[in-house]
Amino acid sequence: MAPAIALVLSGGLLAQSSTPDGFLTGLPGFDGFHEPVGQPIYFESPFNDTGLRFIYLRHEFGEDSALQGGDLSVYAIQARLALTERLGLIATKDGYSELDAGIAEDEGWNDLAAGLKYVFVADTERDLVVTGGFRYQADNGTKGVLQGGVQELSPFVSAAKGYGDLHVLGSATLRLPLDDGDGNTVGHWDFHADYDLNPGASTVFAPVVEVHGVHYLEDGDSPLPVGGLDYTNLGSTPAEDFVAWAGVGFRVEFSQKYELGFVYEFALTDPDEDIMDQRVTVDFHVRW
Repeated sequence: MAPAIALVLSGGLLAQSSTPDGFLTGLPGFDGFHEPVGQPIYFESPFNDTGLRFIYLRHEFGEDSALQGGDLSVYAIQARLALTERLGLIATKDGYSELDAGIAEDEGWNDLAAGLKYVFVADTERDLVVTGGFRYQADNGTKGVLQGGVQELSPFVSAAKGYGDLHVLGSATLRLPLDDGDGNTVGHWDFHADYDLNPGASTVFAPVVEVHGVHYLEDGDSPLPVGGLDYTNLGSTPAEDFVAWAGVGFRVEFSQKYELGFVYEFALTDPDEDIMDQRVTVDFHVRW
């Protein structure tokens, strides 16, 4: 009996030792932070965990823009898987869109995008995290909802810093089309700040302020005079090289496992020169 027990125990220890530290559980020590809400595809937080994020987004176009007004609704689910404490797999774009613009009306599937991220700095004493990564986006989506036009690679870096109950997050992303004619080269930067009003409670409420910027760095072959912002890549010739918008809202976190977010977003630059007028984004995180 003793050899059999020893064999079972050694087998269990071997199985445990074959699982990397942080598999599924991810990076510990930063539970007080919240995820960004707006710009959900390219504003990747620096934290590494496992979970699902359910997203609803309603976007309105300027009445005098090239799309002639109208709106866009997006329904999507993002997934993240912690492979180790610092390495994570991210699936950040998918879902279904309903487009009802002045010049087009259709519905269909969005492009798929996934990648990896790695935490380079994790300093719990200074409440500081810095992460880098990349995504690959396929061109599988429905063209009638302005998807399926170009494949992209998008390297990014993101960081977070805590100042007591105030949390600040930022990221920078470069979107590189695999075919320069099909897509624009686009740079993104994003900023998020939140403040816990009741830290330590089982349900934490935090007001949120965000600012986002998009730079069209290189044009594509299409003469369309607006860019695709964060929703798509039109390979166009935008009238303006820079578009910015802001958002105000909140996060509500339940038991550090579930998190509800809401932001109302509005253009800081001329809404008729691109596709950004106003937007509402709602999400719900479930973490393991």
